[in-house]
Amino acid sequence: MVKNERKPDERRRHHRAKFHEKVTVHHVTESKSGNVFEVQGNPLTTKAMDVSEGGIRLELGETKLPTSILKLNFKVNKDKTVDVYSKLAWAGDGACGLQFIVLDEEVRKIIKSLVDKAVGE
Repeated sequence: MVKNERKPDERRRHHRAKFHEKVTVHHVTESKSGNVFEVQGNPLTTKAMDVSEGGIRLELGETKLPTSILKLNFKVNKDKTVDVYSKLAWAGDGACGLQFIVLDEEVRKIIKSLVDKAVGE
């Protein structure tokens, strides 16, 4: 029986672009009302490796991220810093993939533009 071997890129819903910006990662929890996310503890600063409309890959080294909701803060261009909410999709080999779960339309368009430009090169 032959296994269906697909390249990792073929499984992705979104194209990725190299993205080497500093990212601040905050652990968050739901408020007691359940309607708001509250930042908890000390933030972690790391570097992104790539980004897509669906998420971002970060360098982690030996750092372990919680599996709950994370608030990310990073620059998408020289004039625009954004906050997005994400969850851990995978971790290994000194990196992790975070899936965006809250991404406003303006930020999504900016990231899509970055990726479209990179794919076209």
